Amino acid sequence: MDYYEKTLQELEELLKEERYREAEKIFEEELSMAYIPRDFEEKLLELKKKLPVRQESTDLSEDKIREYLFDRPEKQLLAVSLLDKKNLRDLLPLCEEFLSSDKGYLNAKVLLVDSLIRQEIGEEVKMTDETAEYIFIPKYLLLPEESDGFLSGMAYLEEAFVKEPSKLYMARDLLYKEVMLKLPVNLEKEEGDYLGKKIEEYIKKAFEEGERE
Repeated sequence: MDYYEKTLQELEELLKEERYREAEKIFEEELSMAYIPRDFEEKLLELKKKLPVRQESTDLSEDKIREYLFDRPEKQLLAVSLLDKKNLRDLLPLCEEFLSSDKGYLNAKVLLVDSLIRQEIGEEVKMTDETAEYIFIPKYLLLPEESDGFLSGMAYLEEAFVKEPSKLYMARDLLYKEVMLKLPVNLEKEEGDYLGKKIEEYIKKAFEEGERE
């Protein structure tokens, strides 16, 4: 059983047990990734229809977005996805307040950093995580998929799985997540090569274990 099958199985079990918040968090994380196999995306969207209909508006006010940014992780992810559709130049104080907060969920923080990069924000921004504080100007950072680390890691994985496209899709998704979670740091080539090797080992081991089950 590969990564995608395990994820779908986990979602089915969460929905069956009515653990909707946990399921919603996984849906948000998986569907926010830049690289995702089409058949996996279709199955995710089909499963997501089983979530109870939310009564909350997706067009939240700035005050409501602020409230969500400092709430539980799934609400932070929703707030960040809404911020992505807004002009972040007008909301930089709010963005930095969240990014520098010790209450911020790392996955939500890096998604917001990605949005700041894509909108080419030219002002200095501060972000903290559990280990460090970063001060950076988004417009001068590379997008995760443009970094030397991602490109070198992908070159390694494409060679490793040249005859196994399903494994390559999975490897690309895992690599993108790893590179994304390093933001606002852009990974160097050597780090990408290392990640590529670790991901290759992980996938081969996962498939070997699946074949033994």
